[in-house]
Amino acid sequence: MKQGNRPTRPIPVFKSRKENGSHKQRTFGKLIVIYGDHLGKQYHLSPKRMLIGRTDRSDIYIDDSSVSRKHAVIERKDGRFILEDLKSTNGTFINGEFVDVRVLNHGDKIRIGNTVLQFIVDG
Repeated sequence: MKQGNRPTRPIPVFKSRKENGSHKQRTFGKLIVIYGDHLGKQYHLSPKRMLIGRTDRSDIYIDDSSVSRKHAVIERKDGRFILEDLKSTNGTFINGEFVDVRVLNHGDKIRIGNTVLQFIVDG
């Protein structure tokens, strides 16, 4: 990835909160841009299927010519977030490894084009 004039200060990793008491714990997730344009921007993940891509209809819009219009999706199934590449031209990488479909874990780094997002569990 070419760095250019983009700031590269580290973004802190957030630890998940746990509910006290006997209530059922709900898990929420978010993506934080840790490299690329819009450094520090946060995307809160919803229970619905969320599109990541370059089209203006994307739930997570990444304005980068190396990102496909419909690049990947994240959806919640059985309390876990699953990322699926939509046969994008340049691929999707989690922690440096090319993936088709993968369950996301707290702290995973997702590279899409020239943008790196960190998955955070916040529950």
